[in-house]
Amino acid sequence: MALSGSPLAAWDNSTRGLDSATAFKFVDSLRTLANLGGSAHAVAIYQASQQIYDLFDKAIVLYEGRTIYYGSASKARAFFEKQGWVCDQRQTTGDFLTGLTNPAERRARKDMENKVPRTAEDFERLWLESSAYKDMLKGIEEHEKSVSGEETVQTFRANKEEFQANHTRLKSPYMISVPMQIKLNTKRSYQRIWNDLPSTTSAIGVNIFMSLIIGSIFYGTVDGTISFMSKGAVLFFAVLLNALQAMNEINSLYAQRPIVEKHKSYAFYHPATEAIAGIVADVPVKFVTTVIFDIILYFLAGLRREPSQFFIFF
Repeated sequence: MALSGSPLAAWDNSTRGLDSATAFKFVDSLRTLANLGGSAHAVAIYQASQQIYDLFDKAIVLYEGRTIYYGSASKARAFFEKQGWVCDQRQTTGDFLTGLTNPAERRARKDMENKVPRTAEDFERLWLESSAYKDMLKGIEEHEKSVSGEETVQTFRANKEEFQANHTRLKSPYMISVPMQIKLNTKRSYQRIWNDLPSTTSAIGVNIFMSLIIGSIFYGTVDGTISFMSKGAVLFFAVLLNALQAMNEINSLYAQRPIVEKHKSYAFYHPATEAIAGIVADVPVKFVTTVIFDIILYFLAGLRREPSQFFIFF
């Protein structure tokens, strides 16, 4: 979010499964990001504590798809209490607002039981007739008058060009050049390899094991035309097993595809640079694996021990 520089972000129940302290830290980080970056965050959150609720500037309450309140978060409680609803002393504002949409939870004052709204249509009608709704429309109108569409677009383009790296096309949606994208993606690819060492070492171990097995099958093969088929089989297995190394990467490529697509939508980097970086990062690992496999197989299978023949095979 911070890297993309997005002015608007939507969070759908992002605090689900978090304890109250962690949820507060998450929302507080959004509050800090909004203050520092001037961004806006629309957060759908359930069972919010009073501390979390107080971090928001505005609140919106929906009832069966209808807006029954939108405005200052600090005034939402008073708005519905004025209609005749009761907020218990120890009840948080967030629970009070969500409870209004549940007939089994909301509770009206004794002198207002026959006057409070009961259906979503009644709630919406009172909202549209309220002074808070008129204040909202007035605020929107004043904002639209103070902001020029063409001026905003020009300012956005100027800021984008200012933050773009050198050698980046002005019309490009990306903030950094292609070489910089490849460099960053290559670094990340090496970090993925380092953090997944068991997978890499197991692949090398399997190749060593296969070279020992295949080499032992053809160990002691005599030189001559009688061993023509055996020598050909060794060469075939050498080419085949090295080619099949790429099969192990298919699952990982499909697993990271959603991540690459999301990063592309954020204009972090072009997917082609991720592919190039993956190839560059795999070269050292594949080279070491292939060297170990070929050396063991070549000498164990009894192929010609001459430098020229070895390097042709290699």
